[in-house]
Amino acid sequence: MLPLVQMHPMVPPSAHLAPSHVKPDLYPFQQHHHHTSRSSTLHGLASSHQDRPFSTRASQLQSAHPRSSAFHHHDNHEHHLRRKTPNGTIDAGYDGTPAQLASGPPPLKHMILPAAGNAQLAREYNTASSYRSPSTINPAEPRGFDGSDMNLLPYARGWQYGIDGVSRNTAMAMDCAPNTPSTVYYPYNNGVRVPTALQPTYHQSPGPPVFNNGGLLPPPAWPDANLPGYHHATLGGPSYYALNRNSMLLNRPSDPIMPSTPPLGLGAGYDTIQGILQIPAQRLESLSLEQNHYNAPSAQLPETASPVRFRERALANAHRTYVELLAYLHQSKKSQPGRSSAGSRSSSKMMIFPKLPKPPHGSVAAPDRRHSKNLRDHTHSVDGIHPGATSYTGVNRYGSSDTFLQMRSSSHQMSAGGPVANTSYYHLLNNEGSRYGKVAHPLLTKSPLSNAKTAVEMLNHLCEQSGWRWIDGMLLGGCLYYGLERYEQALEWFTRIVTLDDSHIEALSNVAATLYCLHRNEEAEKHWLQAVQRKPSYLEAVEHLVGLLCSTQRSKEAVDIITYVQRSLRLHDQRTAGEWDKESGGERMGQSHIPLEMADMGNFMEAVSHDAEIPSQAGFGSSGYRIPASENGRIIALIHAKGNMLYALKDIERASEAFEEAVLISAGRRLGCIQSLIRRIQSVLSTPEMQRRASRPSLQESLSGPLLLPPEKARHTAQLVFATRGELPGLRQVPDGVPRRSAVSTTSNSLLSLAKIFQDGMSNGGSSTGLMRRPSGVGDILALYYLSLSLSESPSTANNVGILLASVPQSTPTQPVLMAESSSNPPIPGIVPGSGLDLALAYYKYGLQLDSKHVHLHTNLGSLLKDIGQLDLAISMYEQAVACDGTFDIALTNLANAVKDRGRISEAIMYYKRAVVANPHFAEAVCGLSTALNSVCDWRERGGVVLHSGKYDRWHVNDKGMLQDGRAQATGFGLVSRVVDIVSRQLADSSQWGTGVLHSGALEVLVHQFRAAGANRTDQGLNLEVELRRWAGRSWEGSRVLRLVERSIKAAMRQWYQDNYVHGQSARGGYPRPRLPVTLTVPSAPTVLPFHTFTCPLTAKDIRMISQRNALRISCSTLRSPWLPDSVYPPPPPPKPHLNIGYVSSDFNNHPLAHLMQSVFGLHNPSRAKAFCYATTASDKSIHRHQIEREAPVFRDVSSWSAERLVDQIIQDKIHILVNLNGYTRGARNEIFAARPAPIQMSFMGFAGTLGAEWCDYILADETAIPPSTLRPSRKNVSLEDVFRDEEAVEDEDWMYAENIIFCRDTFFCCDHAQSSEPAERMVTWHEEQSRRWKMRKELFPHLPDDTIILGNFNQLYKIDPSTFRTWLRILSNVPKAVLWLLRFPELGESNLKRTAKLWASEEVASRIIFTDVAPKQQHISRARVCDLFLDTPECNAHTTAADVLWSSTPLLTLPRYPYKMCSRMAASILKGALPKNARGQDMARELIATDEDDYEAMATKLASSLNYRFTNGQYGEGRGRLAEMRKVLFDAKWTCALFDTRRWVRDLEDAYEEAWRKWVAGDSGDIYL
Repeated sequence: MLPLVQMHPMVPPSAHLAPSHVKPDLYPFQQHHHHTSRSSTLHGLASSHQDRPFSTRASQLQSAHPRSSAFHHHDNHEHHLRRKTPNGTIDAGYDGTPAQLASGPPPLKHMILPAAGNAQLAREYNTASSYRSPSTINPAEPRGFDGSDMNLLPYARGWQYGIDGVSRNTAMAMDCAPNTPSTVYYPYNNGVRVPTALQPTYHQSPGPPVFNNGGLLPPPAWPDANLPGYHHATLGGPSYYALNRNSMLLNRPSDPIMPSTPPLGLGAGYDTIQGILQIPAQRLESLSLEQNHYNAPSAQLPETASPVRFRERALANAHRTYVELLAYLHQSKKSQPGRSSAGSRSSSKMMIFPKLPKPPHGSVAAPDRRHSKNLRDHTHSVDGIHPGATSYTGVNRYGSSDTFLQMRSSSHQMSAGGPVANTSYYHLLNNEGSRYGKVAHPLLTKSPLSNAKTAVEMLNHLCEQSGWRWIDGMLLGGCLYYGLERYEQALEWFTRIVTLDDSHIEALSNVAATLYCLHRNEEAEKHWLQAVQRKPSYLEAVEHLVGLLCSTQRSKEAVDIITYVQRSLRLHDQRTAGEWDKESGGERMGQSHIPLEMADMGNFMEAVSHDAEIPSQAGFGSSGYRIPASENGRIIALIHAKGNMLYALKDIERASEAFEEAVLISAGRRLGCIQSLIRRIQSVLSTPEMQRRASRPSLQESLSGPLLLPPEKARHTAQLVFATRGELPGLRQVPDGVPRRSAVSTTSNSLLSLAKIFQDGMSNGGSSTGLMRRPSGVGDILALYYLSLSLSESPSTANNVGILLASVPQSTPTQPVLMAESSSNPPIPGIVPGSGLDLALAYYKYGLQLDSKHVHLHTNLGSLLKDIGQLDLAISMYEQAVACDGTFDIALTNLANAVKDRGRISEAIMYYKRAVVANPHFAEAVCGLSTALNSVCDWRERGGVVLHSGKYDRWHVNDKGMLQDGRAQATGFGLVSRVVDIVSRQLADSSQWGTGVLHSGALEVLVHQFRAAGANRTDQGLNLEVELRRWAGRSWEGSRVLRLVERSIKAAMRQWYQDNYVHGQSARGGYPRPRLPVTLTVPSAPTVLPFHTFTCPLTAKDIRMISQRNALRISCSTLRSPWLPDSVYPPPPPPKPHLNIGYVSSDFNNHPLAHLMQSVFGLHNPSRAKAFCYATTASDKSIHRHQIEREAPVFRDVSSWSAERLVDQIIQDKIHILVNLNGYTRGARNEIFAARPAPIQMSFMGFAGTLGAEWCDYILADETAIPPSTLRPSRKNVSLEDVFRDEEAVEDEDWMYAENIIFCRDTFFCCDHAQSSEPAERMVTWHEEQSRRWKMRKELFPHLPDDTIILGNFNQLYKIDPSTFRTWLRILSNVPKAVLWLLRFPELGESNLKRTAKLWASEEVASRIIFTDVAPKQQHISRARVCDLFLDTPECNAHTTAADVLWSSTPLLTLPRYPYKMCSRMAASILKGALPKNARGQDMARELIATDEDDYEAMATKLASSLNYRFTNGQYGEGRGRLAEMRKVLFDAKWTCALFDTRRWVRDLEDAYEEAWRKWVAGDSGDIYL
């Protein structure tokens, strides 16, 4: 299964490149230069598509992953996928919903019209208006109006707000984390189509930062990403909300745009309908009109009433004209898309315009330069009203008695009476249809374009009169030119202001925005950088610059910019310089940040002093920075984005620090650290009983178990934690409405991100962040999730909480689970009420109540149900997930896995194919499809691989289903080749796992631990420091360290035994358990599982590495378990008199293993061995289970036991040798063996191959099944030094087995048929055997002629490969009287094999392939005697079936195809065990064990052709020929041969146990030969 934790993909870092024209010292942290072409003149326009960093949709690169712009990115590092395998659940994974990526630098302050149907909500938004157009973008034109929108939801499709166009109270409980007002403002476009501009449709978990004040920026492609499996989002592609991916539509130029209400009096060309909030422009930037007013010296501009009044009225008219222009441009774009506006060089495109400046009152002129120093950054308003704080009501100076423009002051612009930086959004309030006043104005009789031209001409005249020193007029005039898309003139006017006063930050930022519209991105970046340097508190420029850097894939530089701003604004008592050095990665200032010296020191100090002038404002500096408390939301957004980028850069520690700081700013700096917040949450959520417990020793101890809360209580966490009705202390001064909601949502998102980091750290065995003074456990993480959920209810948070709760054991005796109350779920078998699983189910359901179309919740709920055995319910959930999104690859793959388990192979194949179509690079889907198709022998498009020059997998199948000789192919092709390529890539990546773990400090810690565990005594001559340094920084570093830790644990247990039972003394320091380095994360497992390698054409190295990788994952995860004691487990005492042998298996039921071994456990000699059976599955009440329970000296049903409890029981039982009867098969409990509870651990009978594990010491085999040539050269497997020597062969190709081998005298295979058969079976004569065989033949095949030769194979069809089937068809062609008897195993395979036979051979040959149904076990064994010759499958032999066939005396022809695959050699071993130990037996072995494909075909043809039947007394057909002779030999030997002599097998096994124990005590190594 592939459960999903809500997690946005981590956008990887790319080269952070500085523009070549910027002086190098502006970017001291850069190492490269980024060259982009630009116009060389002020009026030049970019002329090539490449000049624009944000291309149009038509010209954008297409992602290799069709769905990469949706919610899933298949990256094995960003979202590990948990799946059910033969080894059980091997991974916990997360969904990959990407955050909406922004394209281009964000707009500054812009205007947004109220949304239709949402007037009340619109009034809450303190915004100005923004207009949009459906026109497309011409790459050769300046950035203008663009109607394309990549952030669209369909009409009438659900969100928490506006699903049906009706405003709801839950409208702002948004499942997203928008930035603060100036950065992401929740712009709505086209009615209900876009929930937020930021549109991560869930909370942003660590992911790409978005600074987008509504401007939609295409997701950056990250060409140098170091993320395997990561696929770049399609540039400009829509963000996906998991409601319904198919509904996410691109807005084309032809799409209708819902109209907005125009200003009164704009003429008949306007549609007067209710307005809507419009999403701001793509690629085009807004300007800042935040004026600085100056006292004008009378000598330069006389303060006469008439000129001042005239200039004031002209400025007011220009204001009104600007509003009209915006409305006109928006309306004209709807009615005449693509039409150029007058005076513009380009067709008007959607644009974000400057916000409205304040209507003037009194003259304003440029200051004398002599006085500018005292006036810089001093913002004042007319009549003492602060900027943006004036409410123009009553009779105003324009003659209007109605509201001209209302700007809410109390929440945005005023805080305790002090002026603050202007960050508000403005609304043109729709006051009964009028926005501007009811008194007509002469300008309103003309067109808005004419009015704009007239106004700008008037401003031009007045500015000329002032000697171009009237800054207010120049600022507004530049904006009018900008609105007319005359960017060159706008640039000229803004530049004049900067020339007059280079400290005019708003003008400087507007210059940058205009340059950006002219495609002069490098110059724009330079100006924004200057603005940031001169006034770090001017956050608009910071946001623009960060956005531009992000859009050009330079997130490292964006991080440095934010860090510089933090450092510049931080109050001195907040963090030390040393802490800042730590945050910057240990680099000194000037190496990773903008040096203070680079900035204009005068301007910077004046900005600081200006900020310092208003600390009396309520809450000023509460964030820890020199900003007003009303700006806290914006600094939180910046820091949160920094965390996102650091996470993408894989700097997890600094990312978590950023998220923690964002949370603490909101929650209140007085908390000090995130741990204090966690303790506060746990305290207030605990019940009175829990609180009484907390008052005793310590809260940490009393709340050691996770506090489990149902969602209905978790929703109130914030209200309980924060006294003021859940209001976050750090956000109290943030303006109400969208700004505060945005800040709260960002805080929730930071909590979610931080919890996710801790969750990953827990799954990896510990936190790598150092934020927590103790490892973060489930309880700590849940506390953060609870608070996040209460701040912003979202299905994504519910999803993550569900995943986390599902990991809480249902019963943990040593770690109590604290349940405030149980869920209201109805009882479900397999779920304990009130347990983690029960509450996980409740959170999944709660999330689906928030969003019934949330595909990840449906998928995870299905995975939970499948885990507890509710397969049909799981299938139903997966089907609902697929109904929500028919292209969601994970849901499709999970559904395919589930229906395959139900036996519906045809459906499974269909779903796998859909998953592959949706995501051709999704490894689980590709490998699942290959396995499913192979299981029914549908080889079309299978292809093949070139393996050992065509020796293996020789015959390939093309897309038409026809054979191709692999020896004639240079390379492989088709589906199987894709699977092999996936394996190769994943294994190549695995060599780098843990690289760097032996960094300075960690190596010394490891050496100390090894010595404390006894290395000085077990490896006295070993220099651990020197040896470990040889590994440091090299491939396989992580796996080598893990092996060494495991070997040290094993050696410490033996040393304990020696001290206690041989020398009679114990070590003074005990036998401490070495621990894994905290930075060594749990590795991922390859998609192709060890069991799948049986039929996948792979090299020996690939197969062994797949097993090793799975073993490493199990070991790493187990050794991280909190229940492991600090010391190694104590060894058992010496045998008195017998060895205690533990057998662990999930197959003590009606299973082939029980059929083969059911008598073994009671046949042990009590003086030599005592069997302890640990059944990890519940009883099926079969006769096999009853026999094992009855005959085993000790039988324990541990099916409901935790790993901790089972390991403790094994220790209490004093087990000397622990036997793994599962290996890598379904139901395995390999974590038990990884904990190393016994001195010696073995594997046999369950898995035909290497486990590749340090926790497996021996494999039981023989020289036929495991040729000595396939063993690793060095396999002492005792001391630490042996590990260093063994690892020298890690890259060798040919060896397979690292375990020591117990080589049996005969076959290693155990078969209990002789012991379990009826007593009368021993009395059957050869005559009776032939008679009943002929009778059964006639019953099964009544229409076959008597001389027909029946060739057969009773394996599952997945073991048949194209090369084998081709050989069988050739044998049928060679023997015309032969038929081939196969099983419908599964049924779908019959039609595929019949069709293939017709293609490859003929209709006649195909007609001689006969299928029958699978029979019950005893009937299956009995009717095997009807077959004349069993044709084995060389790729993966018959195992239990081979023993069944030989028990029926039927000859078996086999081919041990691979020397290194035990599964392809077992039939030969089993056959030898069934033959007599004489010359006749040896001759038969040579005739029945082929050497290659041609030999196999020749042997079968010869044997089948030699057989004929004659009737004896008319009773039965008696065979004549070599096959008949072979049958008689097998019949005579069945009661005396080694294969069916279970008592002999047990005696040999006891010999092996005793020898293995002797070697362990003596410290000897090597293989055991019986």
